[in-house]
Amino acid sequence: MKPSTVLSILTLALPFASATPSRRHHNEVASRARADVDIHKRSFTNARFTFYDVGLGACGIWNSRSDMIVALNVEQFGTGYPGQYCFKPITISYNGKTVQATITDKCMGCPWGGLDFSRGLFDDFAPEAQGVLYGEWWFNDE
Repeated sequence: MKPSTVLSILTLALPFASATPSRRHHNEVASRARADVDIHKRSFTNARFTFYDVGLGACGIWNSRSDMIVALNVEQFGTGYPGQYCFKPITISYNGKTVQATITDKCMGCPWGGLDFSRGLFDDFAPEAQGVLYGEWWFNDE
């Protein structure tokens, strides 16, 4: 083998042999990316809010008009009993007002991210005559 060929091979191979992968940097980037995805997945902006007449909810408890509860859209609520989001606390924000509520039911007609409020909860934000609100909500425990 010619000396110039050996020198060429060494010149090409040297950067790879001397570079040490930065595992720490990789883990930091991976952690940040995972957290960013989680934040975006758990907050719902421009969500559709309506109200309904409560009763026996999909989580298995009776609710009254004045309870600060919501019905989560059926796609997010999922299948099975009780649903994975039953009794999860959430925060709802509309028009500068923020209120805490609990998921105790599922809404068959709500779009993804949408919630159906008890009348008492809806009344906290606006008169029922308004019918539909658009706001933001998020899970408290994540």
